[in-house]
Amino acid sequence: MMIARRPSAQEELPRLPVLGWAAFAGVRKTSEPSVLDARYRRHTKSGQAAITCAVRMLGLKGGDGVLVPTYHCRSMIAPVIAEGLSARFYPLNGKGEPDAAWLARADLEGVRAMLVPHFFGRPQPMAEVRKFCDAKGIALVEDCAHSFFGTADGRPVGQWGDAAIASLTKFFPVPEGGLILSQNRPLDDPKGSSRGWSAELRAVIDAVELGAKHKRFRGLNAILRVVFAAKKWLRKPRNAVAAATAGAASATDLSPAATVVWIADRVHTDRIVALRRRNYAVLAKLLSGLRNARPLFQELASGVVPYVLPLYVDEPSASYQALRNAGVPIFRWDDVWPDTPRIPGDFGHIWATHVFQLPCHQDLEPSELELMGRRIRDVIDFKTERTMPGVVRTEMG
Repeated sequence: MMIARRPSAQEELPRLPVLGWAAFAGVRKTSEPSVLDARYRRHTKSGQAAITCAVRMLGLKGGDGVLVPTYHCRSMIAPVIAEGLSARFYPLNGKGEPDAAWLARADLEGVRAMLVPHFFGRPQPMAEVRKFCDAKGIALVEDCAHSFFGTADGRPVGQWGDAAIASLTKFFPVPEGGLILSQNRPLDDPKGSSRGWSAELRAVIDAVELGAKHKRFRGLNAILRVVFAAKKWLRKPRNAVAAATAGAASATDLSPAATVVWIADRVHTDRIVALRRRNYAVLAKLLSGLRNARPLFQELASGVVPYVLPLYVDEPSASYQALRNAGVPIFRWDDVWPDTPRIPGDFGHIWATHVFQLPCHQDLEPSELELMGRRIRDVIDFKTERTMPGVVRTEMG
């Protein structure tokens, strides 16, 4: 029996899953559908690398248009631009779905593909999107970076798109990794530089080091922290040219370290599903009653396995940096791609600043969730109740 650990008031909380003994506890495989149910799949270095593989697999050429959402992180758009394609932004409705009315009247000349994400781990309805893409002769890229598990309109996530992508780092305790998937199209081997033994070793070290930092290796944490502290002291700093060259080289690597795949294949997924659902419910309850902020989706529908809890904040400029300074591991997508348009009725640009993404992953313990909830309540001003656009009071399903 593992003894629950209480975090200190100043302790940094993990934003993403961390490796530890608990990762291998419980039932090995979940019964929930997942992206792994797709007929064809291949590991990539990241979700961003998977998008690169997807647009190449679909045969898109320089200048072709790709429909992308106004609510996005930069790693969603960067591979589209890097391949010489044109990002064409579409707006979202209040549930994070593509605005069907806008799409019906939009000029789609030159558009060859559409990227549709399942935001926050909430699978989007995909049947109508699939029908739209088929009618327009547009390839569908299903972005499952936030939804590794679940079903969309009766199919496992990842099986609606001509290609689909997923992220390992958002759901598994690994430092890198993504997936490209297809239910109908065989996948070629990636074209990129091979990974050497140093990359394999570094992936293992990074995963174990993060686990030790957050005290997830009971009985070994102190020893491991001493070892990793010595490693940092002995490591020689690289000059700026060497660092830039290494960064440019890594951008061409599409395959992950084999050790990353080994860890992800052996982590117990039933625990991931159960604890993410539990943690979302705990966090939503802790944040209930705030007048100036509220979960965008209060409850989880059956089968939803969340990536984060999206918290809608009425006055984001007054609280975002203060929450980060307080050690709350939040983030938002306010750093939008240049020239992202403001479209009337679009919820994407509202969410970019008002929606804070809070971790609810399987490696957050109840005491850490309580600490996070207290820090959020201490920071967010909830004296004045406001009603803002962009709030959907519904189940997350």
